[in-house]
Amino acid sequence: MHALTKQLSEYMLEKYQLTNYILHESYYDRHKLNDQTVYSFETFWIPSGTSIIEEEDGMMLPKGTVQITIDPVTKRTTTLSLHGPTYLHSVPDDLRDPTTRIAWLESETDMIHGTHFMLEEENDTFFSYVSCHEGIRLSSGCFIHLTLTENGQLDELFLYGPHALDHRVNQEPFTLTLEDIDSLAKQQIKWFSYTKPGHQYAHTVVETIVTQEGSSLVPSKLDFTSSIEVNDVLSWTGLPSKMHERYPYQSGETVTANDVITQTEHPDFRPIQQETMNACRIVIKDIIQSEYPADSGQWMIRHIYRQHPYLAVTLSRAHPTSYVEQHRRVTIFLDEKTLHWISLTDDQELHTVFDSVSAPELEDEQQDIIFNALRPYLLLTPRYVFAASKGQYVLCGLLDSNHAYLPATNEVVLLRNL
Repeated sequence: MHALTKQLSEYMLEKYQLTNYILHESYYDRHKLNDQTVYSFETFWIPSGTSIIEEEDGMMLPKGTVQITIDPVTKRTTTLSLHGPTYLHSVPDDLRDPTTRIAWLESETDMIHGTHFMLEEENDTFFSYVSCHEGIRLSSGCFIHLTLTENGQLDELFLYGPHALDHRVNQEPFTLTLEDIDSLAKQQIKWFSYTKPGHQYAHTVVETIVTQEGSSLVPSKLDFTSSIEVNDVLSWTGLPSKMHERYPYQSGETVTANDVITQTEHPDFRPIQQETMNACRIVIKDIIQSEYPADSGQWMIRHIYRQHPYLAVTLSRAHPTSYVEQHRRVTIFLDEKTLHWISLTDDQELHTVFDSVSAPELEDEQQDIIFNALRPYLLLTPRYVFAASKGQYVLCGLLDSNHAYLPATNEVVLLRNL
């Protein structure tokens, strides 16, 4: 056992007093969070005297198994899952009382309620919290999901995302108003179809992030760290240069304790070299030509990005003439080392259901009518949004609405009622 693995295991053993447990399995993993590589140490502890039951479709953990995941650098717990009734040191027997629940979450997460995290959703046995900075939500931020049993005992605590104390926030007063973004808000009116007798479509204002300067902001696609925008139309004559067979999926490289110690960067952060992109384009052209032989000039490579151990390539129709073609996407996975073809996914069927619905043509006067009807129901909420170019969270406004306008009846209704 590596010295770091031993140290972290002993830390969990002491923190939760797992004296009647045996460490059955442990391994390291790594993730991309904002612009950083974050590691985790995942463990499964089984009660002494029990054993794993091997089955055809996998293994069954014995009752009382405890799953614990921690950040190996900060030692903060990110997963605490109990498989059956289990008593753990430092975990209250009943978490239904709000005061008890919040106090335990604060001690377990090293965050302060109302300052670093706030409630988003709750029912009798499930509580969802999101990270915030002084009461203002962060995107993307940390999610905390707490599940209880019917008698209030812990079932699972799960945290995902950048920890609130690690946030880099550019704090400033929120001065943006709806009047400042009237013109932009009107541009965000979009139609959507829904099924209800006598109706075909409705209008609403789509959720939009707006900077304090009054411009719309598309939050960074944090998973596409190495993404390259290509926008290259594929055309061909004759036969493909090579016929490609599909290869099976493969697992990624094993993450080791040494990777944690040296803080090795996630492979997806490595830039894609020009020669790799050129070779990738040739393979993609061959695959598209063999799969859609009559579609020369109809497909465009949009993005190439890493999703270790693969290169992912997204394509769309170059000259869309319908709803389906406009939104249709094809995603192809290639082995990042050999460029072997792994998979192709075409979401055409997902959008076909909407093909018979035509987008309404709106005159300026109709646009004004719809916007004026929806304007009293517009919401502008402060939101810190991570800006990858700045490496920190900046204060923006979240433009949204819970209502929709029905042109058939000139009504404004709640979206949840449609």
